[in-house]
Amino acid sequence: MTAPFRLYPCGELFCGESRVENPFSFAHVVDLHLPPLDQDRWPAEHHRAIEWWNIVMGRPQQRLPLLLDEVQAAGVDFVYFGGDLLDCYDRATAEHLVDLCRQRDLACYFQIGNHDYETLDIRYGSLDFDAEIRARHGSLLCDHWNMPDLYYSFTHQGVRCISLDTPYIQTEDGYGGLFDEAQVDWLLGQLEYDGPIIIFLHIPFNLPTIEHRMRAIWKGILACVVEDELGRRVRQAIENCQNLLGLFSGHTHMRSEDPIGENYQFITGAGHAGEWRHVRVAAGPAPKSLIAPGTPDGS
Repeated sequence: MTAPFRLYPCGELFCGESRVENPFSFAHVVDLHLPPLDQDRWPAEHHRAIEWWNIVMGRPQQRLPLLLDEVQAAGVDFVYFGGDLLDCYDRATAEHLVDLCRQRDLACYFQIGNHDYETLDIRYGSLDFDAEIRARHGSLLCDHWNMPDLYYSFTHQGVRCISLDTPYIQTEDGYGGLFDEAQVDWLLGQLEYDGPIIIFLHIPFNLPTIEHRMRAIWKGILACVVEDELGRRVRQAIENCQNLLGLFSGHTHMRSEDPIGENYQFITGAGHAGEWRHVRVAAGPAPKSLIAPGTPDGS
């Protein structure tokens, strides 16, 4: 049986788990799409494309401090940044994000998406997947963001948090995220943990309740985990995991909550639009609100 949860109208989430002795909360932030920090150094050949996306994304560099102020005010234990934080790889921007979090005493964990590693030429030109560049820039991002590897796990208050990684390649149906065999074997070992589990994955799984919206938003493209043998193994393992509290994803730039087996896939809306998800894990009944304590009964 999956753990009970309560969903609040703006996307906040309460996960009820009797084994968690010390309640905690975290913020899930995805898809910031921060452009390169120093506009004076934008190459002339890409300047128009960068500025176009900067406008479309609502000038995320300006929105970011406000979003982090909201997260800080919520008093979360940590922030999990779930990929596509950078619109393309830029060291100054990656380190600036860390600096802003440090200024607010926010503990952070990171994951890369399909854009964080890209060069200017890839992001604003070819859009081609390049495994060598991904490996090189991925290693640098691990250093910038203190990640032990592109996929890893950590434990907080007895909850195993698993951070997965899926390279994003062109497929017959558009684009999709891939697992390799080494990561799948590692994940299966992680899922043997005898305690509550949370999974973070930038690219979501395709589910019947989101496919029509995905294709409408992405012009017919289904930009999800590729349903090859390894993708199916991961999905089946997640669907069968009795300890799973939830799978948290992004990438689609839309908020959604969808059944995956007896569990749920929680897609968080885009950070560049000021959206993030507040999640609290605790024993006992769900509060009436995660924003305001108590109840509005005058007591």
